[in-house]
Amino acid sequence: MKVVFVFGGLPHYLIKLLSKINESSKVEILTISPDTRGRTIGNGVHLSDEDTAFKSIKLVEYNTWYNKPFFKNFYSTIKSENTKIIVLGWPYFLALIFNPLLLLKLKYKKIKIIVREIPFSVPYNHESRKNFTLRCAESQRNEKIFTSFFNFSITKLFRKLTYSFIADSAFTYTDVGIDILASYGIDKNKIFATYNSPDTDYIFKTIKKIESNKTSTIIKNKFRIIHVGRLVKWKNVDLLIRAVELLKPNYPEIELAIIGNGEEEGNLKELTKSLNLTNQIKFLGAIYEGEAQSVEFLKSGIYVLAGMGGLSINEAMCHSLPIICSIADGTEKHLVFEGVNGYYFEDGNLESLTEAIKHVWSNDIDLLGSNSLKIIEDKINIQIVANNFNNAFALNKN
Repeated sequence: MKVVFVFGGLPHYLIKLLSKINESSKVEILTISPDTRGRTIGNGVHLSDEDTAFKSIKLVEYNTWYNKPFFKNFYSTIKSENTKIIVLGWPYFLALIFNPLLLLKLKYKKIKIIVREIPFSVPYNHESRKNFTLRCAESQRNEKIFTSFFNFSITKLFRKLTYSFIADSAFTYTDVGIDILASYGIDKNKIFATYNSPDTDYIFKTIKKIESNKTSTIIKNKFRIIHVGRLVKWKNVDLLIRAVELLKPNYPEIELAIIGNGEEEGNLKELTKSLNLTNQIKFLGAIYEGEAQSVEFLKSGIYVLAGMGGLSINEAMCHSLPIICSIADGTEKHLVFEGVNGYYFEDGNLESLTEAIKHVWSNDIDLLGSNSLKIIEDKINIQIVANNFNNAFALNKN
């Protein structure tokens, strides 16, 4: 059964997940993505150029009359590949609303359509703009959906149309996403929470290789904090830097390792310098995976996500680290449990963040870390996520 995923680009973690799904004898994965960097890819998102274990089709992305991107030769590609299922997300599923002929052709061919949604960016159908603003992360509030009542209402209308007339089923990566999408009228039995994961098998192999290297000299510092992610405003790395300033007098061994790059890098380095923290805070640049990244995790005592994010939590947990976060991307609710393997702090609140870090250091940090690892091993890892996708595909089989 051929399944086509439609993306604006292929980051390395997606390639790993799709490769794992593709290992199933019953599913053949293909992807459609732009032949150049797609409009839907955020600034600083690293797109991989590695070879894939599945067929990757590059098409020309163009701007439609409704000012959203889509692909030239989309239907002819789908038809020639004898596709059975198409998986696509915002804004690509809008093409099936604004081009009903395309939709009719797909339905005539009995091709199933699965809409894949990012749950934290989708309001409930009955939710007001004010209430959605209150529950979302502070960093989301400058997005276009919040700029006017019209933008907010029209996006909800498009989803109502999609789930009433277009989607055969839907993917979301959190349990709460099921309730959100169901509010638009789609049957809950047709909504699948797949969860989300990096390639945990690869990470575990990397850790084992490092630990078996007799020449390796990794010194773990309980008071070393690590952050992994793009250096953009909604990651709130500046908040984490200010937390280090407040903690430094009582914790002289404190360190902060920042992995990532982005548009805020210069401002964050200036802030570090102005607070006299250059000895405590190190900017390590972008390290996307592999031994170099694992070594930095293994040197550290805590992983802190001060703003939006997701998969970096899973990566840190693979390395037996306690987690501190606030509102990430919703996946944190399946991964981080208060007092079990980490702590939550109030979004954007510096005092709350510093108290959460103190909580970790005043508790059994090794137990918190081992609990993190067990959650990954038992509940959310790449094999479990791949199985969730494949089980959903089996239920959607014609």
